Order: sequence, then structure tokens, then C-alpha cells
Amino acid sequence: MIIHWFQLLGALLFGLIPPRQLINSECRYLKFDEFWAVVVKPRKSNQRRRRWWKLPIVWIDPVRGYVIAFLLADAFAFDHRATSFESLGRLAVTFMILLLIAWIQTCGRNKQKETLAPTGFLAGLMLGLLPPVIALSGIVLGVVMAIATTSFPAGYLVAALTTAGIGYAFMGTSIHLAASTLVMASPLLISWMRRAPLVIPVRC
Repeated sequence: MIIHWFQLLGALLFGLIPPRQLINSECRYLKFDEFWAVVVKPRKSNQRRRRWWKLPIVWIDPVRGYVIAFLLADAFAFDHRATSFESLGRLAVTFMILLLIAWIQTCGRNKQKETLAPTGFLAGLMLGLLPPVIALSGIVLGVVMAIATTSFPAGYLVAALTTAGIGYAFMGTSIHLAASTLVMASPLLISWMRRAPLVIPVRC
């Protein structure tokens, strides 16, 4: 296996940036039901609403996730003599790197016993890892379910199941698809392991 160090180190550089570096220190951290109430709550005449989407992490994270997936796709290469074991090794290493990155992107609120929900980051990551129709199906249905239930866990669960179902229809049985589905569900798994609810930063 040939390692392209420029692409690998670039992916790690973008992926290991702590999310707190992109979050304003004055932000509040809200569960989805609290966040949704802030978004749809009517503004009083004397109240100035802060635009939650102007937070840097909101628009940087999707791009960052896509770039990481793009770089990792080119980080490992094989010659014509590559074996199936080497191909599986490449997938395993890529999967472990993605899980490490997902873990880092959910950190930052350990003392408060909260887990950051890297929704935009994962959306960009999935668009880079999977065909658009599969990634967009998971993202859209996951967001719809999160809104319908005002729950991050429900959104991530439906996003992962949709990714697996639609992916199976297009790709059949695929280890790559299984790994991508687990990455999509990783915030839910990490939240369960930490016994810490998923929250999102919102400008005060």
C-alpha cells in the first residue's frame, strides 16, 4: 500500500481541529428541542434575534467534512498487485481515522457532560464518502426526523438507517457502505457511551 502523506496529513489537520476553535465563547449549548424553539420563536418588537447560522462552525464544518473525505479517498493507493487483504486494510485504516475524527468533533463539553452534535460536519463527510443520492437521502430524512421529533438521536438514527437502506439499493452489500453508515451514526453511539446528551452551539 502506498501512502500519500500530503493528503493523509491534510485530512488529519482538518479533522483534528477542536470544534471549540470555531465556536464563539458566548454561545449557548442547546438540545434540539431548545434549539428549535429558538429558531421558530416569534421575535418580540424590542428583541434583536441573533442569526444562529452566522456562527463560523455552521458554514465551515460542511466544507471541512467534504475536504477530509476527499483527501482520505486519495491518501492510500495500491499497485496492480494489491490483494483483497490490502484493500480491506485500507478501508479499516480509513474507518478508524474517521471514527477518531468524529470523536474529536463531538468533544469540547466533557466537563458539562454534553456531546456536541457535528451535523454539518457529518453532512459534508457523507457527501464526500458516498454517491450524492445516498448521502442526500440520509441527510434530508435525518433532518426531517430531527425536526419532527425535536430530537438529535432520532435524526441520526434515521439518517444512518436511510443511508444503509438506500445505499444497499444502489451499492448492494458493501463494506464501504457499512463503514460509512457507522460513521453517520457515530454521534449517537458516542453520546450513548458518554451518557451525555447531544447539543448544538447557538449564538446568544
